[in-house]
Amino acid sequence: MRMIRTVLAAPLAAVLTLGLGATLQAPAGAAERPKRVIVEDNPKDHQVSFSAFRLKGTVSQPLADLTLKPYVGVVKLQKKACGDCRWKVVKKMKTNDRGVFKTRIFTPFEGRWKWRVKVPASDGYAGTKGKIWTLYFDES
Repeated sequence: MRMIRTVLAAPLAAVLTLGLGATLQAPAGAAERPKRVIVEDNPKDHQVSFSAFRLKGTVSQPLADLTLKPYVGVVKLQKKACGDCRWKVVKKMKTNDRGVFKTRIFTPFEGRWKWRVKVPASDGYAGTKGKIWTLYFDES
């Protein structure tokens, strides 16, 4: 009985290792997809009201001839309240024909909120995340 287990265990282990190794590898072209370029203004420089700031930015996509084309599509605004929390989509915005998006982001009365912009993967481009902005009330 032990002899049969030993004889069957080696080929089974080889098959599982080879099969598992093939499934863990990234699909061809996944790592090669280019990311879009997100350029944002610092929202702390554009205070709209007591607790609101304006976030403005542009999204463009690099082309093969090294030029940038404006991205026209959906941009998601995400927020999280703590370091261990997950990002939640707060708003979906459309960019204009020049790739510009604008929105307001808010400051909580207590604590800190982190904000970022995310462009989903599409048209051969990988998903792209913008800079993380942290807003809070300064007591000084």
